Amino acid sequence: MGTILAHVGRWRVRGKLWAGILTPVIVLGGVGAYAWADAEDIVPGVLTNAEEKLPPAPFLTAEPVAVASTGAVPVTDLSDSAPIPAASVVNDLATQLRSDARTGDSTNVAVVDYLTGEYVGGISPSDTQVPASTTKLLTAAAALHALGPDFTTKTTATWESSTATLTLVAGGDLMLASGTGHHGIGHEGELDEANGWAGLGDLAQLVRTALGSNAPATVNVAVDDSAFPGPAWPEAWPEYARANGYAAPVTGIAVNIARLAGDGYGARYDDPSLAAADDFATALTAEGFTVGTVAHAKSPAAASEVATVESAPLSIVTKYFLAVSDNTVAEVTGRILALETGNSVDPAGAATATVSQLRDMGVDTSGLVLFDGAGFSEDDRISPHHLTDTIVASRTDPNTQDLVNYLALGGLEGTVAGRYNDESAAGYVRAKTGSLTGVTTLAGIVTTADGRVLAFATMADGMPYGQTQPKAAIDDFVDALAECGCQ
Repeated sequence: MGTILAHVGRWRVRGKLWAGILTPVIVLGGVGAYAWADAEDIVPGVLTNAEEKLPPAPFLTAEPVAVASTGAVPVTDLSDSAPIPAASVVNDLATQLRSDARTGDSTNVAVVDYLTGEYVGGISPSDTQVPASTTKLLTAAAALHALGPDFTTKTTATWESSTATLTLVAGGDLMLASGTGHHGIGHEGELDEANGWAGLGDLAQLVRTALGSNAPATVNVAVDDSAFPGPAWPEAWPEYARANGYAAPVTGIAVNIARLAGDGYGARYDDPSLAAADDFATALTAEGFTVGTVAHAKSPAAASEVATVESAPLSIVTKYFLAVSDNTVAEVTGRILALETGNSVDPAGAATATVSQLRDMGVDTSGLVLFDGAGFSEDDRISPHHLTDTIVASRTDPNTQDLVNYLALGGLEGTVAGRYNDESAAGYVRAKTGSLTGVTTLAGIVTTADGRVLAFATMADGMPYGQTQPKAAIDDFVDALAECGCQ
């Protein structure tokens, strides 16, 4: 805790604000150092700095940091008085990053003024390459643009009296609680606030109220996930990810993102839908029902809707999967977007919907190729400009203008909690990380020493195994931007 207080003091001395667009934070809890300790092999986990033969964890996970917000000033209030760094300086920094022995010749960079969209500098900014988890930034922007930050998904129970069957109908919520949901109460501001927002226990209580004395002593339970036909496991996703619990099958409904226990990485149910139906049956039993069979089945046309619960708003869901880089939730968000926009509810339809919405935002999508919404596919192709253009376009879109505030805060939150702790960028960068074998990416915004907010994207692929060295090189680049007067 002393370290954090020291950083807060240094930030105050520096006297620099987030140009009114990023939410100031006060640390209330731990720093989420587990991911760092995991990487250093101090605690059990999938991350390591040691040389291994197995595939690395592609997306880091850190415990959420409890923060309190003073509130964000609308991005339309940004001042244009702070000087923009000189292009020659930024170009030199980008060239140094590419020539750094810790990265390589395939390192590409774009730096853009967040307020005006003016390209400041970089190197090969329009070249596409494997993006890893920075893909989630595009998924988030597209979904928010189309659906709005207040959009929720619905989990419904239908009743068919002739067979005494209650059918649990999937609506896309993979973060249901098995019992009563918290609905945000007592979890405000937590990175995992979306998880457990609504609960199957809530749904069971509503069913009991709706059926009342007309309910038979024994009911059957079915689960209908036909709105999400799959494939539940995208063909572009590696099998090691399933074995290591980096993601779950995307079936349209799940409790706690289909984890068998706990949070973060770990074993997942092979059939999240059926596991959710089992939990629903347990919740119904607690309400006095006797449950007969539990199975997959489509809700009959004659069935009537008797109960519905709603997920967390999309804004909170988005903040979760961006900050902690949750693959499953990002993927289902893309499929929800496909469903709501009339596209096929599969990876191809989600990709089509995402590109279409980005284009509608004014992003130049030339060369953009997507095979999933999470960034697991090594066939995805995204350029630094695709990322920075999306960040800049989000600023003036009413549905996406808070997108940058959903990115994790360097040194404090999510996948960047263990980065920038002793650097000038700590507290002045919000970013989305990306990591696959041989791929390291980072995209977000950073405030310069002069108070200018820059959108940036750094992408490196084709490197040897290991994340420590390329991450350090990219962090040095971002830190140089944060320290930049650069005139």
